[in-house]
Amino acid sequence: MSSAGSATEANNSADSSETTRAHRITDDDLYRHSTQYRLWSFTKEQLEQKRREVNQAAVDLVQKKQKDLVLNHSELTQEELDAIKEKAVPVTMEEEKNFVNFFAKKVQSFCQSLNLPTEVCATAISFFRRFFLVNSAMNIHPKHILLTSIFLACKSENYFIGIEPFAKKTKSQPSAILKYEFKLLESLHFTLLNHHPYRPLHGFFLDIQYVLRGKVDLNYMGQIYTNCKRRITDTLISDAVYHFTPPQITLACLLIEDEALTLKYLEVKFGPTPQEQAESVEKAKIEEEDKEKTEEESKKEETKKTEEGQSKDEPIEIKEEKPKPKTVGGSNLDLDKLLALIRECQEMILKTENLSKEEATKIDARLHYCQNPMLIVERLRRQKQQRENSSTPNEPESKKLKVE
Repeated sequence: MSSAGSATEANNSADSSETTRAHRITDDDLYRHSTQYRLWSFTKEQLEQKRREVNQAAVDLVQKKQKDLVLNHSELTQEELDAIKEKAVPVTMEEEKNFVNFFAKKVQSFCQSLNLPTEVCATAISFFRRFFLVNSAMNIHPKHILLTSIFLACKSENYFIGIEPFAKKTKSQPSAILKYEFKLLESLHFTLLNHHPYRPLHGFFLDIQYVLRGKVDLNYMGQIYTNCKRRITDTLISDAVYHFTPPQITLACLLIEDEALTLKYLEVKFGPTPQEQAESVEKAKIEEEDKEKTEEESKKEETKKTEEGQSKDEPIEIKEEKPKPKTVGGSNLDLDKLLALIRECQEMILKTENLSKEEATKIDARLHYCQNPMLIVERLRRQKQQRENSSTPNEPESKKLKVE
């Protein structure tokens, strides 16, 4: 009885191990269960809608401030009212996105000047950009979140720097850095774990050397690795991080750096084996023979119907088989679909817009006046006072009292 029970248990254990092997959890599965994927992955339409809603809420607030200003200051002249309308113009969704990306590059340059690790820099950029998917630059200026994002990223990536030394290095005040820390955490939904494309890059770097062993130069691969690492850091400022997984971004960066090498790797890695190619050829022959037989049977059937007095013009239904996706390497992976996805990611990375310093300065001025429309009035009044003072004639020397 006990031996039978042991045999049953062994069989169940074997079935369980087979099931485990068949349903192995991959890194991609783990990523798709992460908070980064659940909270910060969007379709293009979802991302645009999210930005539009944040921007519109800020525009409504700016317009309300301007209306309240007019109601509470009845002494404003028409010139001052026109100046407010002209200069305190809310920024558009696209302008706001580009302005945030402009400051995201400043986050990157700050991290590099502080000699912070690559992962810290990547996390700081991610925190900074995510903050402005929830908040508008018209409400909180990006310069106020810049150092806070870096400081929080240092703690998140276990590269802790005390607030006093950090403030000293960045030539800032501790209170200014900590002021928005809780607001930043709240906007991030208190999720601090980041999946960056650097880890997949290391995996692909090793796998390419194995798959294409003897066909690639190691020194050249080292150069590709360095270039890709730099490219990935730049990619973090694009919207690709919201639409694609880290491995897909890594493959897109590899494709940008060396397309021939990447395509060869994917073909060898995921392409069919010689045995599978032979089986595919044999299968194609069988399908062709079956197709010919079907056509012959259709012709015979048509001839039979004609002899029985049926019209030749009667339509004959021909069933067309839908082409099956190219599953390669015995897996469910469609190589063509993968390549299309990677090329889409590549195109998005290369099409990232860069805001010039002049354009950023103009947007910055509009943001400044949107937050403080009364500053426009004060500036106009100062300029008017200066003009009046300069137009007043100086008192003649003869009328001046001489004090001895």
